[in-house]
Amino acid sequence: MGWRGLGKDRRGGVAVLLGGSLFALAGTAAVTVDLGSVYLAKRQLQGVADAAALAASSGGRTAAQAMVDRYGLPQVQLLAVDSGHYAPDSTLQPEQRFLAGDPRATASRIELEQRVPLFFARLLTGQDSLPVRARATAARVDSAAFSIGTGLASISDGLPNKLLSALAGTELNLSVMDCQGLASLDIDLLGFADALRVRTGHGDDAYGALFDRPIPISDLLAAMGDSAGASPTVAVFRAIAPRLGSRSIRLSDIIDLGPMRGAGSAAGQPALLIDALTMLRMVLSPPSGTAVPMDLRLAIPGLASTRLLLVTGPGASESPMMTVTAARDVVVRTAQTRIYLESTVAGALSGLLTLRVPLYVELASAEARLSAIDCTAGSAGSGVGLSVTPSIGTVALADIDMDAVTDFTTAAHPQPALLGQTIGVRVTGFATVPLGGQSPQSVHFTPSEIAANEWKRVSTGDLTQGVAGGIAGRTQIQVSVLGLGIGTSGIAPAVGALLGSIAPLLDNVLNGVTAVMGVRVGSADVRVHAMRCGSPAIVA
Repeated sequence: MGWRGLGKDRRGGVAVLLGGSLFALAGTAAVTVDLGSVYLAKRQLQGVADAAALAASSGGRTAAQAMVDRYGLPQVQLLAVDSGHYAPDSTLQPEQRFLAGDPRATASRIELEQRVPLFFARLLTGQDSLPVRARATAARVDSAAFSIGTGLASISDGLPNKLLSALAGTELNLSVMDCQGLASLDIDLLGFADALRVRTGHGDDAYGALFDRPIPISDLLAAMGDSAGASPTVAVFRAIAPRLGSRSIRLSDIIDLGPMRGAGSAAGQPALLIDALTMLRMVLSPPSGTAVPMDLRLAIPGLASTRLLLVTGPGASESPMMTVTAARDVVVRTAQTRIYLESTVAGALSGLLTLRVPLYVELASAEARLSAIDCTAGSAGSGVGLSVTPSIGTVALADIDMDAVTDFTTAAHPQPALLGQTIGVRVTGFATVPLGGQSPQSVHFTPSEIAANEWKRVSTGDLTQGVAGGIAGRTQIQVSVLGLGIGTSGIAPAVGALLGSIAPLLDNVLNGVTAVMGVRVGSADVRVHAMRCGSPAIVA
């Protein structure tokens, strides 16, 4: 056949198409089968690398090789075992956080290689295997559990019931004995979590997964009762749980378990104790970004009338109130708080006038973060260091814009207050104390202090005599008689003395309010619940 005939001949076309199709089919098989095989091998090898890195963090190269051999994957080679220091610093790139050869030697980095056999891809590449590598870094993580709040020394009136009922949105009917029982009962957080898993039917959840679930507050209170054992306070949980409605919260919003998130058992974990009253307040705290005003009328012996307006806002709801962490960038905070306390004293100054005392307190969030963990037994620095910034803001004896109190974006504009008046006499007063302490202060907890569950307080030092006592001594009192200012009138010293005499009563109210709500005026209370040393964890 000539060249012209060959160009017109159509025989054999199917063979050409079949050959091309087989080549394409081999390429597709190489992509699907071989790449899938390589991906699976890569995942398996990464798991071996993680386990080998954990082993190397305590036993070096010998332990790492033994772990690789235990898995029994074919053609796996231990390329490198590096000892060094891992810095959990989010400002550094991940590859810069491990410092090989660092004498602190708190971490180990492992690199493995495996030859993965190819099936179809060898037709295209001419190779019968492909090298796959995996790297893992494990560090011995020294972690601490700490919180910010207040340690309640005593409860002697019905204020905790009023405040907690206002947070709950329903009357809890907590007696003084109920509140004292809650304050004195320590709850093991992981024991509570175990009881919560049983009650909610999530027994297979790790603690982190459980804390991420929205759970009705009534179930949380019931689980607190379940974990309280034979304590008489169990009756309190059973009584108030049905009153809390259907609102749900995620415990992870208020408690950050950190490296304990993946644990499914309390075995080997440190005990995390928190008093039941604090736990109740944390659970009832408002959702993120929500201001909760509490307008209460109080009966205080020695005072004719007392009005308390308390507004909690953003702050604690935007961060955990308690955390377990090794990181230096995890912050726990109290809520922003505004307190207006207006009291009157009837028949003051020999019946000439009724004294009115309006106190206004505005607090930013107090905060604490981890600054150091020293696990060196017997050393002077052994223990946990926290960096704490107390609540800053303003304390004033003044009249304010009441419409602005519940809006944290609006200033309350303190102005001289009308303290009292009678025919022809008008008494005004004004004092304001800005709370400093914007720079964090260092607080150190020794191992014995941690074991004793001690609270420590950090203060700005602006009010050494209490809120009311400190402000009373700084009040500028003006007396006007028939419209004439008489600053040296005998009435002014008498008003000042009366302010000083009732200041302890007002401070008792303010101390009770702040203790229940977990805030302090110009200060912050912190506690380290546990210190855990040398637990290895995968960090990269």
